Amino acid sequence: MHKRLILRKINRDYTFYGKEVHNARTMHIRTIWHGIGLWFEAAIQKMDRSEWHRKPLGVFLLYLLIVLLAFWGIKTPSPGEAVAVLAVAAAVMTVLGEMKGKEKVAWLLLLFGFLWVELTSIKVERKAQDDIQKEARAEQLKHFGEIGDGIKQSIAESDRNFNATMGKSNQVIGLQTTTIVGLNTNLKTLTGADSFCYLGFTVGQQYLPFIHVGKFPLYGIYARIVELDQNGGVSQNNLTGVTISVGDMITGHGNLQPVPIGLGRSPDYFNANIFFTARNGDWMELLRERRVGGKLVRAMRVTGKFTSFKKEKALCETIDPEFPRKLNGDIDSDFFSSSTELPRCQ
Repeated sequence: MHKRLILRKINRDYTFYGKEVHNARTMHIRTIWHGIGLWFEAAIQKMDRSEWHRKPLGVFLLYLLIVLLAFWGIKTPSPGEAVAVLAVAAAVMTVLGEMKGKEKVAWLLLLFGFLWVELTSIKVERKAQDDIQKEARAEQLKHFGEIGDGIKQSIAESDRNFNATMGKSNQVIGLQTTTIVGLNTNLKTLTGADSFCYLGFTVGQQYLPFIHVGKFPLYGIYARIVELDQNGGVSQNNLTGVTISVGDMITGHGNLQPVPIGLGRSPDYFNANIFFTARNGDWMELLRERRVGGKLVRAMRVTGKFTSFKKEKALCETIDPEFPRKLNGDIDSDFFSSSTELPRCQ
């Protein structure tokens, strides 16, 4: 009776819920179960029937787990279910106690079968997760593409609006720039910007000529003239010099002032440092004149620091080639040689 039941379960066509399974996995499982059935048939023939009937619960559980294993061979369970049943089968073997021969081998094969189901379940679940992720990525890429198209359209629309706005803004900015340039010019006209003047005095003259340089007029000019000795040193009798009010100067014009008493008395040389102040800032002129071989030669340099300059800057320089110099190229202790070529003062 038991033999017929086993063979009927093993050799039947694998039809579940009225549907016959014809895939490769089913055929593989059918082959495995057919081998197990043949083994059980041989085992039953050789085994004493009394041994099996001593453990009817064990035989029942073995058949039950075989049926479950066959079902899971067709419909793969979740990894958690497979692990749980594998643990139950191992626990049942422990509870049943010592097994002999074929019975022990049958339970071991059953455990290996559930292990195979567990590994298959893990692979199936991993593949399902991979498929889900692929679909999610594809869906995300699709949405990203739609979002990107929307962004491109928004950018294009923004560019059109920006160009239209900039066109109007450029007109306004052009008017503002013209206004700012005009205001800047007016401001420079009011302050004098970087314009300056210098003293063009020559030995023997009866007046002091102040010459304007620059594009803008100068206002409120004062010149403090500190006359030096023949070697360029400050005279003890003239430490502070003499201050002259030059006044305002128009672009391209000069001012003449009378020579103060005692200034420029020598007919052979005139050395002086002239310190100017005006509305736009202050500057200094180094003026050196002397006769060399009966000819009057000159060395002059102007440096200034105006409101438009961050630091003092050399403005112009004129040194006649015949003017005597020291061995290092300096004129004197105040008038150092310069490696930078400057525009001529006159």
